[in-house]
Amino acid sequence: MSLSADTVNYCKKILALDPQIRFAGKIVDEELVSTARKDGVVPLLDKDLAALAHHQVSVKAMMDKMFTDKLGNTDWIVESKGKVKLLTVFQKDGILILSTEPTSDHHAIIEKIKNLK
Repeated sequence: MSLSADTVNYCKKILALDPQIRFAGKIVDEELVSTARKDGVVPLLDKDLAALAHHQVSVKAMMDKMFTDKLGNTDWIVESKGKVKLLTVFQKDGILILSTEPTSDHHAIIEKIKNLK
């Protein structure tokens, strides 16, 4: 994972948008290039499972492109699990991945991300 100061700072800005955000990461060209985790949050996945989850996001994004011509671009995807919500936000320069508390208002979080300068 190659980290640049800009992408690390971006992930930290994302964390600051909402107290329900546990983790933010940026994927560019199928590589996780930056991450930030909320202080005090214990990861739910070990290192290997986390890497697999990040890869799964990239694979889903590639597969999703098959439907773009017929359905339009995907803006975001939300998976609601028992212990966490997983948000995938498609951006011009890559994919933003988030985990939030299961009770988070994902619509509000996504709007905050869209409005972030």
